[in-house]
Amino acid sequence: MGELLNDEAVVLYGDILRLTDAIGGQAERTIREATGLGGSEFEVLLRLARHPENRTTSARLADDLSFTSGGLTRLIARMEGAGLLARHPHPDDRRAALLEATPKGRELLERALAAHGPQVTADLVEPLTPVERLILRELVTKLLAHSARGPVQGPARS
Repeated sequence: MGELLNDEAVVLYGDILRLTDAIGGQAERTIREATGLGGSEFEVLLRLARHPENRTTSARLADDLSFTSGGLTRLIARMEGAGLLARHPHPDDRRAALLEATPKGRELLERALAAHGPQVTADLVEPLTPVERLILRELVTKLLAHSARGPVQGPARS
């Protein structure tokens, strides 16, 4: 056990968790203060906005977010009840519905991004030089490509 306590991979993993917790916790507080949205609600609205025509099925959304279908079903029901999401019949699959943010959901996402962007930039981007940012982006993309999750799908990154 002694050797493994300081194993390079174990220590790096712990540091990544600490960084994720520090930045993610602050991001969630910032978003909640600006909009009242929780982190999962923000992520649902963000992922919907990144899909073509700003809509997708709950199955695809669950995959994007690594949610169980039951967990996402409950979250979608809460968001629909709060007027953040709407369901539409799927044009090609009668068993599926397309989820889309309502005008209220889009407005809250816009407010959340306005608060979240500067905060995450200050925490994650500004401490790094432009070259370090490119290296970090390449390393994260490489690790995600090697994982079961894959990189975030969405518009081209700058």
